[in-house]
Amino acid sequence: MKGTIQERVGISNMTYRRYSFPYFLRAVRRLGLTRVELSGCHPHFTIYEQEHFNPAAFARQIREAGITVPVIEPEQNFLPINIASADSFLREKSMEQLKFYIDCAPYLGCGMVVVYPGKNAMDKPHEEMLNYACECLRELCGYAGEKGVTILLQNVSSCISGMTPNSNAVAEILERVGDERLALSVNTCAVVAGGETLEDYFRRFGSRIRAVQLSDSDDEDEQFILGDGTQDIAAHLAAMEKYDFTGPITLEVTMEEYADAPDESYEKALQVLQQLWK
Repeated sequence: MKGTIQERVGISNMTYRRYSFPYFLRAVRRLGLTRVELSGCHPHFTIYEQEHFNPAAFARQIREAGITVPVIEPEQNFLPINIASADSFLREKSMEQLKFYIDCAPYLGCGMVVVYPGKNAMDKPHEEMLNYACECLRELCGYAGEKGVTILLQNVSSCISGMTPNSNAVAEILERVGDERLALSVNTCAVVAGGETLEDYFRRFGSRIRAVQLSDSDDEDEQFILGDGTQDIAAHLAAMEKYDFTGPITLEVTMEEYADAPDESYEKALQVLQQLWK
């Protein structure tokens, strides 16, 4: 792998959602890391703090901790953000929230914001949901582009979204949006849950993949720490090396069982990664 773990790998504050943000920043440095994928999760960084939120001050505390933010991922699992919703009010509010994070990105020196394809309603035509999602992504690409920010479409497994169960669905959205500025963030759990490999994604999308979320799982999108699942982590690393991927790699863990003791969880994950990093 090109570079060191310290240069390439970051963690997410989502795992530290039961702790204060200053604690998270200190934990990043204790782990020997200097970069994070900043999750837009409560209580750290959400639109619900927007009225009294000072992005310059927020960015300053991150810089003073010696940490950089290559990617922002607005929380789109638990918070009401759904660009594929048939409800126009919810789509409008979703766009407001996503634009909030895009607006914050330049303060943080961040050039990429992750957007989910939305969540489909089982009783609504998939084509309708897909059109809503693509329309919103098209608008977000234009809005972000004016601020020097790239939108990263996230592949999300069926248990969360239903919009991108595999690389074929991802490719269809890219084609429908029709904006070359739209790039990808690839989550290995969603890749494996779709019956594919990370190399399949790199073979298909190449340099359009700008970020990778590296987690373990038991063939489902459960996001264990590395070593607690059955994924072939070595194969993931080999695929990144083969396709000259130099973007940010995030060890993302969302399972509740890790939220009480995230330091120990990430220490274990980094030990596993160190053994495989070549």
